[in-house]
Amino acid sequence: MSSITIALDAQGQRLLALLVAKLPSANPENPQTFIGYKEAHDRLGLPQLREKFGESLKAQGLVSLAEWTHGTGKPAITGLVIDRTSLMPGKGYFDLFGRQPEDFVWWREEIKKSKSFDWSPYLPLETAPESPAAIDIEDPVDRTEVTTYRIIRDTLLARRVKQLHNYQCQLCGHTIVLSDGSRYAEAHHVQPLGAPHNGPDVLENIVCVCPNHHAELDYGVRPLSQADLRPTEGHSVSGLYLAYHNTNVHKVP
Repeated sequence: MSSITIALDAQGQRLLALLVAKLPSANPENPQTFIGYKEAHDRLGLPQLREKFGESLKAQGLVSLAEWTHGTGKPAITGLVIDRTSLMPGKGYFDLFGRQPEDFVWWREEIKKSKSFDWSPYLPLETAPESPAAIDIEDPVDRTEVTTYRIIRDTLLARRVKQLHNYQCQLCGHTIVLSDGSRYAEAHHVQPLGAPHNGPDVLENIVCVCPNHHAELDYGVRPLSQADLRPTEGHSVSGLYLAYHNTNVHKVP
């Protein structure tokens, strides 16, 4: 057995995170619940490098992720990415793993194994970028400095929610595009995790928001309803937690 360690590149990690977020809603018996090439391409915010989205995705993470799973003996999770017309992965997916085209039984079993596999050690870790230094004017005299502390919790599920929404705020649609082309957003637990609220860290209790709306929700200056939230496949917020926010966090003037 080879002792060479196979590393997954950054593009493959981003695609893996998207597919892991898709797993809870993916039914191995129904490929219609999987994700299409264009949808995966768009959710990752990738430039279109080839005429076909499938070919463009291959060049930006799909091939590297497939080769990594094959080389390290992981479940063949890239079978979640399909052509929406044929409802199947490309021929290269089966060829890589030495399978005959349309080996449906093996394909279904790989998706089942992917759903039960712990992918968390292989997902990308995000860190909030440091705030840029102010460049406007020198401090005027008689200025009072006020420091506010906010805890930004970035759990694994919080990262999944941000990836599902392509780092776009569910309230206004805004995303922050950083200098390296990556996107930045924050995750807010509708019923807060800390005491005295003790909310759960579950997908249904998390929203993807921009920093401004995150602060508004933290400080309870706005109510929250389903109608306020931009939806996406694979993620919905429970009315139970929305009601908690409106009753216990939102402060009516």
